[in-house]
Amino acid sequence: MIEILLKLLLLIFLSMNAFSNQLDDPNTWRPITDQVMGGISKLVISHNDGVFSMKGEVSTENNGGFVRLSNRIDITNNNFKGIKFQAKGNNESYEVHVTLKGLKMPPWSYFSKSFDVINEWQEYTIDFKDLKASSGFSAASMKASNIRDISIAGYGRNFNVDLKIKDISLYFD
Repeated sequence: MIEILLKLLLLIFLSMNAFSNQLDDPNTWRPITDQVMGGISKLVISHNDGVFSMKGEVSTENNGGFVRLSNRIDITNNNFKGIKFQAKGNNESYEVHVTLKGLKMPPWSYFSKSFDVINEWQEYTIDFKDLKASSGFSAASMKASNIRDISIAGYGRNFNVDLKIKDISLYFD
């Protein structure tokens, strides 16, 4: 009887993982700021007990204006429909940024959707089909297998970044 229950639990666990792809490994995420192009925004990333913390400052001086927690991913099929995560923070608006593989003009073109946080955990579900293109052109179409990077970003205005994120995953319908 115990053996049957263990097999059933294993089957349930495997089934649950078949419908999402966890992105919680802190070794796959990296901080990026506008300092790569002369900006002065600052970002410190930490990870404790499954929670990413983003703290810093976005400054639009020197043609800057962004900080990102970014993950270069390799999606091999188009079954994933979007990204979901839990977040809380300082009552600010943040964005999910998706960069596609291939030719882009300008090279930093991306797709995005904003989300607003409060100081309590909330779940966010962002469908890839709801992402809007930034200025520019991308030769690749918006589909999961064309995604190169997914980022959580503070963007476009002067503000203090204080954001916590957990349970990040790609999901199927």
